[in-house]
Amino acid sequence: MPEKDKAHVDLVVRPSGNPDNICGVCHYEVAETFVTSIHYTVQGMANSLESFAHEGVLNEGGGLQIAFDNNCFKCHATCGSCHVSRPVAFGGGLHSQHEFTGRPPMEESCYGCHGARNAGEFMGQVGYVKDVHYEAGMDCMDCHLIENFHGTGRLEQNMYDVPLPACTDCHGNVYAQSDIEAHMVHGEDLMNCQVCHASANNNCFDCHTKLKDDGKVEGMSTSRLMFKIGLNPERTEERPYKYMTLRHIPTTPDSFKSLGGELPNYDTIPNWKYSPTHNIQRQTIQNASCDACHGNPYIFLQERDLRENDSKANKKLLIQELP
Repeated sequence: MPEKDKAHVDLVVRPSGNPDNICGVCHYEVAETFVTSIHYTVQGMANSLESFAHEGVLNEGGGLQIAFDNNCFKCHATCGSCHVSRPVAFGGGLHSQHEFTGRPPMEESCYGCHGARNAGEFMGQVGYVKDVHYEAGMDCMDCHLIENFHGTGRLEQNMYDVPLPACTDCHGNVYAQSDIEAHMVHGEDLMNCQVCHASANNNCFDCHTKLKDDGKVEGMSTSRLMFKIGLNPERTEERPYKYMTLRHIPTTPDSFKSLGGELPNYDTIPNWKYSPTHNIQRQTIQNASCDACHGNPYIFLQERDLRENDSKANKKLLIQELP
């Protein structure tokens, strides 16, 4: 037996799989909140699949449970997934030898799970530009509170259950005391900042799954860089905007058909979603002039943008007349 294999006999592959057992002995306050965080529970993905089907479907042994257990759940994170190793979804492996890093390296940890979208866009690995904050030397943890990673202590249902950063946390005077006319004209509740200040983001389409020989589930989809603005179907205190930036998610009515998974509620849930796109620039194509936005029908979500297998619920996001 090679020396490496001998050294790793009886190795505990994921020693922080249960935070209470090891990490929680010293870091008990963090472990207590982390076990109910969406990073640990992947509750957001579970809720999404149940909303497409019905409550409890992930405990019935059918196709959706197979998809969740063998694919979606690989996004489940432990303490070590950030502080010691790369995420499983990113191939695993130690990112800093055997060092425990208090501030995980963004390029290995955040990018490992979120590289196809927000982290990839932030770093300029996806899309056309790097975020201006990244170019200034900032990383994810300069904006996101520690609760975004370690949890709040309550069972989080989705990413909006945590106190997410807002542009106005740092740029609080952009509406009240701005010398930029566009800020004064549009107002803070009309649209999210990314409508003017973001670039094209990554959109995925036509996801379908298949069961591999090893029992794991493989998901396949296509992607396209796009920039779309749509109506906000549910204005809340956190997101009061009338107009918002969107991103297309790849779910289709037949995404899990090969596994026997049905989505009876598919047409009740939009698959164009609100997107806090992470590639902010001061100057963008759409804010170059008034007409660059108001005279550009291609950046607004319209009927012609919907695909045949898109959810019918997308219609409430459509811009019927250009603002």
